Amino acid sequence: MIFEGTEMLTEDEIFANETYILDLLNEIEREGVKDYIRYIESSDFFSAPASTKYHRDYPGGLAEHCLNLLEPLKLSNSRLKEKEQLSEDSLIIIALCHDVCKEGLYTGDYGNYRTLPDHPANNKHSILSIERVKKYIKLTRNERDIILYHMGLFSCYEYGMEYTPEDLMRAIKRHPLVQIFAAIDMEETHWQR
Repeated sequence: MIFEGTEMLTEDEIFANETYILDLLNEIEREGVKDYIRYIESSDFFSAPASTKYHRDYPGGLAEHCLNLLEPLKLSNSRLKEKEQLSEDSLIIIALCHDVCKEGLYTGDYGNYRTLPDHPANNKHSILSIERVKKYIKLTRNERDIILYHMGLFSCYEYGMEYTPEDLMRAIKRHPLVQIFAAIDMEETHWQR
């Protein structure tokens, strides 16, 4: 059922996003990427929504959300001092993997998605993404920090203060994309409905 005023992706658009993401990941020459690709292909990553009602709450919304962060991330990276710029591979990993924790998180169908109450992403969103990626791909410290704090200060409070605002500030001092990516994610999540 399509609700008035709500956008949805067609099956062709969902498939095109999947193909593009897989092409981008296949370009990365890092150990474990092929295994990571097999993992997300066997999951609902490409067909899942990005949320139950807040943003991109339709089939394929999760992959679309991740893709929508890549170009703004590349642009922001290009504006940094050359010594601060991250590689294309890092940018792809950050944008496309930051919300992999949502794989398997939702049940139901369009207009009636629910979060599985016992899914680990309910308690450790960013950390779960890092854990899932690290099973296959070794992350750099910058990649880890950017994924860990992609929800800004919300990242600190989500885990019972496992990470503090001071930890976030130290991560921002290590690399400016920590703060920039959180802003990009917030814009895509909250203002691009």
